[in-house]
Amino acid sequence: MTSLQKIVLRTSLALVATLVLGACSKDRLVGNGLRTYTIDHALPMILQVDDVPMICHANDGFTPIIKAFTRFKVETDMMLAFGYAGSSICTENQAVEKELWSSLAEKQGWPDVAIDARIAQQLLNRDAGRKQLNAYNHTVSYFKKQHNYEFGEGKCPKLTQEVEELLLFVGATSALQGLNNDVSSGRLVNVDMGIPPKVVKAMDCLDNNKWWGFPQSIRAALTIILPESPAIEAEAWKALQQNSALGVQQGMRVGYATYAVIAAIKGRDDYLRLALKGFESVTPDKINKDYLLLDTIAEQQVRHLANRFWMRLEGRRAPTEGYSQFLDEKRQPDASLEGLLDGV
Repeated sequence: MTSLQKIVLRTSLALVATLVLGACSKDRLVGNGLRTYTIDHALPMILQVDDVPMICHANDGFTPIIKAFTRFKVETDMMLAFGYAGSSICTENQAVEKELWSSLAEKQGWPDVAIDARIAQQLLNRDAGRKQLNAYNHTVSYFKKQHNYEFGEGKCPKLTQEVEELLLFVGATSALQGLNNDVSSGRLVNVDMGIPPKVVKAMDCLDNNKWWGFPQSIRAALTIILPESPAIEAEAWKALQQNSALGVQQGMRVGYATYAVIAAIKGRDDYLRLALKGFESVTPDKINKDYLLLDTIAEQQVRHLANRFWMRLEGRRAPTEGYSQFLDEKRQPDASLEGLLDGV
């Protein structure tokens, strides 16, 4: 090979390398730009939205796009954790609707309809649980890669950004919701039962006052589910109540949602009534507008619990308003239903 040929070959190889590396750099540049825009600008606005279906469907379409940037070494774990968590909400809502239809059909004496709706519910619970488990796994991956922190083990990482604290909150919530959906599906997801203790431990990394009493509510919740003694369980119920009140002082009702969920799991109708009353008593003008989305999601979760409770007590879902004012407590019938059965 002549000297000229060698020069031409080296030049060609350099040009090819430049084009290849340039293409990779361009895609990575776009991905990093998208990540920065999403976290710094889009996320704060999204958290102020109360349109949950819109957020669900946006995440349905946006999450696969984000995942595609993983191959270009863009940090995608944080966005994917938020994306899967957001996408799971509507799937879970659909599962609850099927559950209500199943319960109503059973009460009406329609066994085939009840069974069909229950099967559909379990499959939707499975899908929601898978998404929530993905959200948790991406949370775990983020803290492992960025802080060398094993989720729920050892010393807490030094979190320098509030969005990382939010990620810890969302990842923990997703894990517990995923486990709940897994159980409702008949364990079709098979979520690791070792996750809840890790979630409780990870909550030590968040300031309880700053995050609306949620970290201590989670600790109290696990204590109630697996109590060491009646006295310890009683103290945990008090902790749930106290942290729910703490959250309301800051315009957030996520503590009352946790309180209601645990009361339902334990079959404590007395505490469930208190939690529903506490949640509904907070007027909209008191809600923290910077985290309106999280409160709205909590409200949906509480309404699901109210609907189940009303279905069991009254044979129908809870009314649009006053779902914590129960008929057996001398509540007046819902005005919106007056005359509904006239002429029947």
